[in-house]
Amino acid sequence: MSKQGRVTVLYVDEAIAFGGSLMVMGNLIGALDKAVFRPVFVGEMEVAALKDYLRCDSGVYSIRRLYNYAQWSRTLKFIDKLPGRFIRKITNYTLSAIRSLLNSVYLFRLIGVILKENVDIIHVSNGMNNFAPVFAAVLLRRHFVVHFHGIESPGVVHKAFLDRVPVFIAPSSYMKACLVDNGIPEERLQVISNPVRLETVSPGDVEVLRQRYGINESDLIMGIVGRIVSWKGHLEFLQAAAPAMKLFPELKLLIVGDYSDGNKAYQDEITKVVETGGFSNRVIFTGYVKDVGNHYCLMDVCVHASIQPEPFGLVITEAMSHGIPVIASNRGAPGEIISEGETGYLVDPEAEDEFADRMISLLSDRAVRERIGEAARQYALETYPLDAYARKMEGVYREVLGY
Repeated sequence: MSKQGRVTVLYVDEAIAFGGSLMVMGNLIGALDKAVFRPVFVGEMEVAALKDYLRCDSGVYSIRRLYNYAQWSRTLKFIDKLPGRFIRKITNYTLSAIRSLLNSVYLFRLIGVILKENVDIIHVSNGMNNFAPVFAAVLLRRHFVVHFHGIESPGVVHKAFLDRVPVFIAPSSYMKACLVDNGIPEERLQVISNPVRLETVSPGDVEVLRQRYGINESDLIMGIVGRIVSWKGHLEFLQAAAPAMKLFPELKLLIVGDYSDGNKAYQDEITKVVETGGFSNRVIFTGYVKDVGNHYCLMDVCVHASIQPEPFGLVITEAMSHGIPVIASNRGAPGEIISEGETGYLVDPEAEDEFADRMISLLSDRAVRERIGEAARQYALETYPLDAYARKMEGVYREVLGY
């Protein structure tokens, strides 16, 4: 127990751009029982940007790794192209050691925050790949939990620490099964689905956006929300939407989000497809937006098009909570969220004809959109309430702390 008789919980997230993990952590921090728990946050983005979203009543720190996960991802792609398994392995080990050395500064600064804030328990976001807070917790003998937001396989060093983790958290049964297959102990892995935060959107705010983007009341709007990265399926979305764009002259596409993690090549590819497709005046790129909820309310249909298995699908539940019918990828966890034909639709995002037909069918029938949207809204708000999510997490903290 620390300052003011409350439990200090340190949240450590490694994201270098806004995404699902930060949204989940921000919602959780906002809903914590502040009479009992005192949240502190460490992230890698600028403090001003973090405070703009996070609702901490205490410290928010920005500590950046010299060699972050996006840089390491590009390094791994380079290693994969090297000739010979032996050369690849030696290069991997060598560069891993260099990465650890460079990031030791991050570790020391993180330890400083833990000591300064008298942290009782550390909530490690981004799984075992976010290893520094795991190591710091073990070193300083602090309680901690590890929260996965993506599917990963523990490396050699990570495996040595698995027995020290009291509780692992996954947002879906699909992710849990994948993590267990990859060596995460099943008996300590809990499923706590990501929440949705009930938002009130005023008609006036939506009208401001309509004017900003040149959207008329008579326009049909089909949107996709999320970081512009290849596995999120923006290219497949545009390709499948082409027949609908020809069939519905009033249809506009809304692409909400910007390129992430410093890799702009994919966004440039998407922009080129739009410019050469003949519909560039009907495709709207919003860039990064804070008020995502207002943007959902512009849409008649929301599309989720991930071409890799989705660990959860926060965009799906967010759109559903606003009463927007969703067409979602059938890969990964979305099948746990959507009841086919009742609260949304599932498709193979790389089956272009099937994808296009579902878009056209839903855009053609307003009554179906309204029925699906209302059922989806009720389901999302009843199944993924934020307060219940926060109470479950608080229960995990109490379990780990022993009271």
